[in-house]
Amino acid sequence: MKRRVALAVAVLAALLALLAWRHFATRPPAAVGAVIAGGDGGRLPRATPGAEDFDEPALQSVAAFAAQHGARALLVMRHGHLVLEQYSGAADADTLFDGGELARAVLLLATGVAVDRSAMPVPDTTRIDSRRLAAAIAAASGEPYPEFLSRHLWRALDAAPARWLDPGMRARASDWMRVAGVLLHDGRFEGTQVVPAGWIARLGAPRAPLGAEPFRTGEVLMFHGGATLLWLAPRADLAILYVDGSPAAGFAIDETRLPRMVLRALRQQPSTGGARLDELVPGH
Repeated sequence: MKRRVALAVAVLAALLALLAWRHFATRPPAAVGAVIAGGDGGRLPRATPGAEDFDEPALQSVAAFAAQHGARALLVMRHGHLVLEQYSGAADADTLFDGGELARAVLLLATGVAVDRSAMPVPDTTRIDSRRLAAAIAAASGEPYPEFLSRHLWRALDAAPARWLDPGMRARASDWMRVAGVLLHDGRFEGTQVVPAGWIARLGAPRAPLGAEPFRTGEVLMFHGGATLLWLAPRADLAILYVDGSPAAGFAIDETRLPRMVLRALRQQPSTGGARLDELVPGH
């Protein structure tokens, strides 16, 4: 008798779990425009260009170049310190920018957290559709994806509230740089492990920039979606975020020009060659 009761309870639990999974997996993760709550959105650590080994006039030339090409935002970060942050037009530090491919990077980071925290099966992140992946996180965690993202990643980064666009998202430029820091430092942000160590290496490297001055394999990697471009130079522990405003002929199709200018502004050139994102030790 006890066996039958136990079996009935187990079957009922399995059915309820299946119904819950179908509920989350078949509905949109959240309404378009849902808020992704964050922390207090405080400023990222700052440093003077010289303190991070930049030639300041050379870096200012990069800023002028970006302004001439209609950039809405340009941020440069090294060792977790912002050394350049400028905006133009109606954009400012609180403007939310569409992250393009960066939104998928955030989704993949959240997947690593979900696998670690909710026994979610490891998905094939190279093939799965973004909406399906967000739905799988919701099914495994029992909460809509934007809420899961807020609770387990966005607040841990102390990022300001962002917007969920199903499947994209909008966030401040400085908060996209927080994501860049996590990618560069094997899931750590300011010394705290917010994404399981080793997870980023499983995702594969982003693509290399295309343009007139190609980089060596692994030297510079990029995310490009819509107007937002992020370059990562792992050996230099460097991230560059550019938000295009009014593309000029030439620059829009040469993805190597701006990162080359920034790297040349370094007084001491980093070693070149291949590097996985998880090979770096966090900066000071």
